[in-house]
Amino acid sequence: MQIGNIDGENSVPSTVSAGTGQTVVEQEFPESESRFRSFFEQSSDAFLILDDGLFIDCNAAAVRLLGCDGKQGIVPRLLAELSPELQPDGTPSIEKAREMIARAFAEGSHRFEWLHLKADHSELPVEVSLTPMSLGGKWVMHVIWRDISERKQVEFREQTRLDILEKMASGASLPCLLDAIVTFVEKNSPGALCSILIANDECTRLSRGAAPSLPDFYNDAVNGLRIKQGMGSCGTAAFLKKRVIVEEIAGHPYWKGFEPAAQAGLQSCWSEPVLSPEGELLGTFATYHREPRAPGSNEIALIESAAHLASIAIGWARDNERRNALEGHVLQMQKMEAVGQLAGGIAHDFNNLLTPIMGYTEIIRAILGKGHPCLPKIDRIIAATMKSRDLVQKLLSFSRKQHLAMAGIDLNWVIESFKDIIQHTVRANISFVIRLAPDGAQILADLGQMEQILLNLAVNAQDAIDGNGTITIETGHVILDDEFVKLNPGVKPGAYILLEFSDDGCGMPEDVARHIFEPFYTTKPAGRGTGLGLATTFGIIKQHGGHIKVRSMVGEGTTFSLYFPENVSAAKQGARQAADLRFHVHHDKMILFVDDNEMILEMAEEYLEMYGYKVLTAALPSRALDIAGSHPGPIDLLITDVVMPEMNGPELYERLLANRTNLPVLYISGYKSDVTLWGDKTVFVPKPFTVEQLLGSIQMILHEGNHGAVC
Repeated sequence: MQIGNIDGENSVPSTVSAGTGQTVVEQEFPESESRFRSFFEQSSDAFLILDDGLFIDCNAAAVRLLGCDGKQGIVPRLLAELSPELQPDGTPSIEKAREMIARAFAEGSHRFEWLHLKADHSELPVEVSLTPMSLGGKWVMHVIWRDISERKQVEFREQTRLDILEKMASGASLPCLLDAIVTFVEKNSPGALCSILIANDECTRLSRGAAPSLPDFYNDAVNGLRIKQGMGSCGTAAFLKKRVIVEEIAGHPYWKGFEPAAQAGLQSCWSEPVLSPEGELLGTFATYHREPRAPGSNEIALIESAAHLASIAIGWARDNERRNALEGHVLQMQKMEAVGQLAGGIAHDFNNLLTPIMGYTEIIRAILGKGHPCLPKIDRIIAATMKSRDLVQKLLSFSRKQHLAMAGIDLNWVIESFKDIIQHTVRANISFVIRLAPDGAQILADLGQMEQILLNLAVNAQDAIDGNGTITIETGHVILDDEFVKLNPGVKPGAYILLEFSDDGCGMPEDVARHIFEPFYTTKPAGRGTGLGLATTFGIIKQHGGHIKVRSMVGEGTTFSLYFPENVSAAKQGARQAADLRFHVHHDKMILFVDDNEMILEMAEEYLEMYGYKVLTAALPSRALDIAGSHPGPIDLLITDVVMPEMNGPELYERLLANRTNLPVLYISGYKSDVTLWGDKTVFVPKPFTVEQLLGSIQMILHEGNHGAVC
């Protein structure tokens, strides 16, 4: 915008009038043009007059923009005094200013971006418009500044976002991505020390993600921070899923007793929750300062942007981790399938070779007759052939090519009738604990193959135990839901019988556990095993439409979990018609069961009512709140999934406690079972759980008064 010849033809070059603090422009402004002066002063844009590199006049907007006490902070000062030595492109400010002014004179006007220094020496990006104008008989520059700091921040954030996405595409690690986000904020917020903490799967703890500028001892102190109201700014922000601003850490109740903050010199903390697009907690973004401070609007926008970028990075990393795990699982299944086909083919051809060997050997034995000196050698050939036949049968079991005599059987009965053989097979210093589902375990199976599985697992457990030990065999009823199926390709959702075989032996490292079902893979010394026992077990289970998982840690033993499809029709007709007295209750206990999986809800309602409970079910937390609000009677127990749409289980529990203060809770989740829970009356049961585990936990809470256990 061009103001024009403000002072008229007879004006003289502008200087500061001694003793008045007024510019000559102010003194000599003609009365007839006062309206231009009014516009100049009252404009919301910063207006200035530049004469040969010297600012000779400015309006109040320019003073506010640079944060000066008055016009004397700008007039009369050289342009170089209000600019950093170098502009962002690396050009010296003096050289670039001359170039821009010359271009404005040549073209009649010029617009460009410039970096100024504010009164506090912080940098201010502005858009500059230069227009030549005649003033006092000479040509000067009319200057307009517009603050573009917000626009530059948006551009920078977008560029940072693109850089992070590019790093993701190139396979950068999560720590690298989070470090980039923290560095981005610290560069744009002088004095800030930032950190990103990542929530665990159960949303109970925060662990270190990135905090390059904070001391190691402080990062160690907050690693594993509990997600709970009052646990610092980050623990509280994560719990509430809301921003928490602590302007002064000293004396604040959230920080009471936390000495590392004082040792690190941290005096304020602003924490922003990092949430997924669905509202699930992923972590927190924290900004610390070494003086008490409250954030400004620009800083709020900056940490919101950082939290959004962290959400993208953490979500991407978790999706990538799940995808890699599933791909590895699928590749292992394909590998096992290929090995099975090879083993089946070899076994078939080997059977064809064994048949004539056995036949001709028997003929030779008969011809030689009794007492012939070669008979012992013939008997050894026959014995070796029989062992070879057994080996072939194992290979056929692994490859799922042997014939099965399928029938409805009770797995509990199989275990009870076969336990004596198992006990006589293993060493005498190994004891057995058997816990069977109280109402039967009906499956369709080949009895001989089930006994083979029990024997194989018993021998495997014995070999893992050095000295005295215990083998535990359990059965139960379980529902494998969509969540389990997603993590275990090839499994169909539905009702299953669980056979769990545990030992307290030496355990296995992860790299060994990955291979244990492969034929001929063994960690035993030469001559002590063929490596076919677990491979055979794997093949039998797969041929029965089942699934097997193994959990093991070095020094802590091993648990094999075998899932067989339940023979539902037989179960309903038989043993389950009478509920076990251990779990049956005669009290009118009301349970609110909340899970976003309909299959789990149906199973829960069926079994809980069978055992004497009244049940209210809800597939969404909002529905659970509505039910609890309208239900006229007491609710004796909340059973809730941990991870759900709308809000997680602990958040739902907190909402319900507002009106039902003594409500106990039982959490269920498909994630790791080493979850740390909060609340005065809590129990945790990991999915997939058996009905017996669920009922036992309910009984512990409601009828034995025991709260706070983890199953």
